[in-house]
Amino acid sequence: MMNPDDPAVVDILRRAMVARIATVSRNGRPHVNPLYFVCRNGKIYLGTVERTLAALNVTANPRVTILFNIESQPNDRRVLRIRGSATVRTDSKLCRWYVVRDLRKYIMTRSGVGNTLAHVRLLPAVRRFVSSGEKGKECVLEVRPETAEFLTAPKRVGNKENKAVS
Repeated sequence: MMNPDDPAVVDILRRAMVARIATVSRNGRPHVNPLYFVCRNGKIYLGTVERTLAALNVTANPRVTILFNIESQPNDRRVLRIRGSATVRTDSKLCRWYVVRDLRKYIMTRSGVGNTLAHVRLLPAVRRFVSSGEKGKECVLEVRPETAEFLTAPKRVGNKENKAVS
């Protein structure tokens, strides 16, 4: 196990774009959800809304596992696995802080603007979903990392991953 403050861990967290958070429901059912994230002061913050399975599961069971990899470098097979404890935070100051950092990381970059323009036709649907409040109030999952370790993803062949032979 590595320390979550290890330079290799910090490097992956700086370069990864998606966190795959695994949670467990009150009934013991696992759930994995990809979410955007930002880091600050040794904690990981993931944006969502209160009624998603990720938020509901964290409320029921704060133990989480998060996987990170560097999507822009498919030959880098390292996968960072962080285990820790999460809290659902709904305070507006933290949610605003998260939204600003999220915009800076995902939208206000050359590739972010290009991606937004490429998918501009989806903006009305996104706006309707967000304004409807259908999934509840916005929130942030605040994760306190406890352990970190590197795993190795399977080699890719062309565009397909190797499959285990049974």
